[in-house]
Amino acid sequence: MDCTNLFKTTICCFEQQINRPIVLVLNDSFIFSSYSSEDVKYLFYKNESMIKRHIFSMSETTIVHYDSTAWIVYPIPTSTKHGFVRLLISHPYHSDNHMCVECLIEILTLIVQKKYSEQQLAQEIEQLSERERQIFFLLLKGYSNQEIADELVLSKHTIKNHINHVFQKLDVKRRSQLIAKFSHLL
Repeated sequence: MDCTNLFKTTICCFEQQINRPIVLVLNDSFIFSSYSSEDVKYLFYKNESMIKRHIFSMSETTIVHYDSTAWIVYPIPTSTKHGFVRLLISHPYHSDNHMCVECLIEILTLIVQKKYSEQQLAQEIEQLSERERQIFFLLLKGYSNQEIADELVLSKHTIKNHINHVFQKLDVKRRSQLIAKFSHLL
């Protein structure tokens, strides 16, 4: 799932609301709204390695200065140790906009969590063998063991063994758990 457009749209809406530049740093990328000025983009690209190195270690909201501009850095939590997300908002913004900023952080957190949870589930599916993947998708469609055996021209006993391996690798105990966990693929 490519969330870049969703991030851009979200940032754009809030940037208009608070009337301050907003930049999202997602792993190795800067995401700007469509309203970001060339000056803001230039500032970030000119100082890219220094900015990323500087904000990477921040785990709390912090004010930083780049050139003559102050920015508030908000760490956005991710569900994986490999995800790195920081929100930067030009400082100062009006105190009336504080609730708006909190809302933006909540929305970005939800988008990021969804993105990383889907990536994690995709990685779980990738660990399945080709045959297990076939069975996995048939299970998602609601096929019975006999229907899977008929479809793949295998014995019902072999199908049962494959299903047990699928359940074990995907950390589920029943078909209903499998379907609930991977319902986004239906």
